Amino acid sequence: MGGLRHRVLKFGGTSVGTADALRKALDITETAVRERPVVVVVSALSGVTNALEAALSGAAVARLDVPGFVAAVRERHLSLLGTVAGKPAVRAVAAVRERAAELEEHLRAVAARRAFSPKARAAALALGERLSVPIVAAALRSRGLDAHPVDASSLVRTDQAFAEAAVDYAATRRLTRALTGALGPGALPVVTGFLGATERGETTLLGRGGSDLTAALLGWALDAERVEIWSDVDGVMTADPRQVPTAERLPRLSYAEATALARGGAKVLHPRTLEPLEEAGIPVFVGNTLRPEGPGTWIGPAATALEEAEEAGTAA
Repeated sequence: MGGLRHRVLKFGGTSVGTADALRKALDITETAVRERPVVVVVSALSGVTNALEAALSGAAVARLDVPGFVAAVRERHLSLLGTVAGKPAVRAVAAVRERAAELEEHLRAVAARRAFSPKARAAALALGERLSVPIVAAALRSRGLDAHPVDASSLVRTDQAFAEAAVDYAATRRLTRALTGALGPGALPVVTGFLGATERGETTLLGRGGSDLTAALLGWALDAERVEIWSDVDGVMTADPRQVPTAERLPRLSYAEATALARGGAKVLHPRTLEPLEEAGIPVFVGNTLRPEGPGTWIGPAATALEEAEEAGTAA
């Protein structure tokens, strides 16, 4: 692809879960957009996916106040929207209300059947990202950016393993490049993480933490300059800093080292994140949304490539 290469920014649930954190994420995005084309990938608001999972279980045993739960979810999202967006929020309000109504429909169906299938679970859990993306897109539009909410079901093609689907890489690359081309220069896609769809349009999930993989897939498909993973920690750490106060940041890692840490239980990256990026040699930066000026962690191929990426990131 000609011209400047894209940069893919993924913001986790803690990066979009409060107004203060979301404003930091918007600042990071604005800075990146001044440098090159950007694609943003967004997770559900912090705690929402877990709440949806619990709601499904509760509805299946008739122990969920469905209208009350849905109202709480809807109001949390509308409240956040009200703090970060102006006029562009009108469409987002409608989108949030529509998704909340869809959630209520799903939960009522589960309560009626006293059970839910993997397909129904995927459709319900995907609503976390489908609720958050309109908010982030509206907030970016309120800052004058040409942000477009994009559902990853139109980009990430998968098989029918609804809980942790396998990706059709060739189809995903074709669909992703077609979308960015159709939106045109200057457009800023804001994409739902965590989910994809089958050829028949059935919603699938990429596994818990799968928004990282979404970002990696889009970065690979677009031959991105780099992929950035933003969360609430200062990078890849030697241990969970919330449990081990003496945990230290790892300044740089090879793909193999980072993958081993992820598969060993490190929560910063989804275990499959680096698979599409390693072959293409696309580096990954892991940083803290609340402290974006921090050095973070660089993940990539040879030390020389990492040094170049780090220097470019510092310059930006």
